Order: sequence, then structure tokens, then C-alpha cells
Amino acid sequence: MSSSVVGAFCFSNPHINALLHIFCAPFALELARLGIKMEGMIARDGHLKGASEWLVDIAAESIQIHGVENVPTSGPVLFVGNHAGLGDAHALLMSSPRTDTHVLARDFGILPGLRQFRQFVIVVEETRPQAALRAAIRHLQAGRSLLLYPHGQIEADPALYPQEALATLGDWSASVEFFVRHVPGLSVLPVAVGGVLSRRALRNPVVRRYKDAEERHFLAATFQMMFPFYRDPSISLIFGSPLYEREASRGAVVRRMARLLEQVHAQQPGLKSSPGKSCIQS
Repeated sequence: MSSSVVGAFCFSNPHINALLHIFCAPFALELARLGIKMEGMIARDGHLKGASEWLVDIAAESIQIHGVENVPTSGPVLFVGNHAGLGDAHALLMSSPRTDTHVLARDFGILPGLRQFRQFVIVVEETRPQAALRAAIRHLQAGRSLLLYPHGQIEADPALYPQEALATLGDWSASVEFFVRHVPGLSVLPVAVGGVLSRRALRNPVVRRYKDAEERHFLAATFQMMFPFYRDPSISLIFGSPLYEREASRGAVVRRMARLLEQVHAQQPGLKSSPGKSCIQS
């Protein structure tokens, strides 16, 4: 856990990293405490919904949810989302009525220490990605749901950087069409999330020194979990209407996501003045 925190600073100097390990030790212990509690909640519930709601509650000021009625309550569902930050998956998992959702993702460093959470992650290994795809297909064919990030890495938060977020849609893979071909009756549900990054953390002088946007955003997200002062996001999440069979092409999904990302950005000004913690669904 400490190595993950220190790694967010992206320093190559071993002496600086050694000092950071000392400085970050108390915060790494806090993150470990959060991880242990999350693991206990997952073991208790047998799914990720309750733990995700708890994590969003401590990491964000508010969340506004729209379109939850679009989520099919049975049958195979492929949630297709933008990857705006570390909290977007938890926002989706807490908002969805489905409790059978697994996440298709690369190993992001701390998964081996989160045994309960890892049960709900289909890990894509660079050396043999086909194994993860086969596991994902079996999961969907059993009538369950799966969360897919077609970009494959963190993207710009549409609440803060709408044009950059729209631009990344051009890099989305055609993996949606692969799943449609192999899973009969699949519902493809675009989901847009924004506002997961702390504005206060992004204004931190240490964070601002990083020119690479991905490094800057990862460090801001790390600060957000380390320090309660930075847990100020106002999250917006919108479930789009589902697409089926031939209509669920990569182009159709991208066009629908573009509209959803614009809606997420448009919602943000109204959320800034939300008093205290809130969860609004419509």
C-alpha cells in the first residue's frame, strides 16, 4: 500500500522515495484501514454495491444519478463507461440495481491485497488477454453484468475537461462489438461519469508541478483518499438507454456517449452549491 502511494509521486530518485515512504506511512496505514473495512463489507454482502456506496460517501461531497431506470434488472448487461478517475467504478456500482457486476480491468497494483474485491475483477493480463475475454464472455453468457472501459486507461474528467473527454472517444476500442457477437441478448448500456476528481487536489502546488495529465490526475486522486480536505467532488452519473444486437456498434456507442458526456458537464455548475453530502436520483 505504501509503495502505491509513493508511486503516485512518480519520483525516480531512490533517496526521495525513501523519505516519501517515511512521510506517507501514516497515510498508507489509513488507506490500508479503508481497504480492510471495504473487504469486510464485500465479504458480508457478497457483492460490491454496499462497499462502493460507503467509499463514495467518504470520498465525495455529493452524487447525482440519472437514468437508473434504463438498467435492465435481469439478463446480460455490458456497462460501457468513460474512465474519469479512481472513483467512477464505485459510483456506477453503488448506483446500479445490479449486484452481479464484475469489472474488466488491468491489475492496478493493489489488487493482490484485496482478495474480496479481486473476486469481482476480471484481470486483463498483457501476456494473455484472451483469457480475460473468455472469462468475461462466460460471465455475461450466465446472464450477469460487466463493466467495460473501452479506452483502457484513465481519461479526462468530462466535468472539468469536456473537450478532452470527448476527444478520447476516438481512441475507444471496438470491444463492444466483440461481446455483442458472442453473447446473445446482450444489453449494451453506455454510462457517463464526471466530477470524480477533487478540484482542491488539482490546485495543490505539488500536483500542479506535473505536466503529464495522467500523472497529475492520479496524484490528485491519491491525495483525495489520503486527506479528508480533498474529498470535495460533486459526482454526476448518467445511465444512457440500452443498445441491442446490431445497433450496438462502436460508432453508435461513441455517439451516445458523446451526448452523455456533454450532459454530465452541463450538470456540474448546479452541483457546486449542493449543501453538504447528498445523493440525488432521477
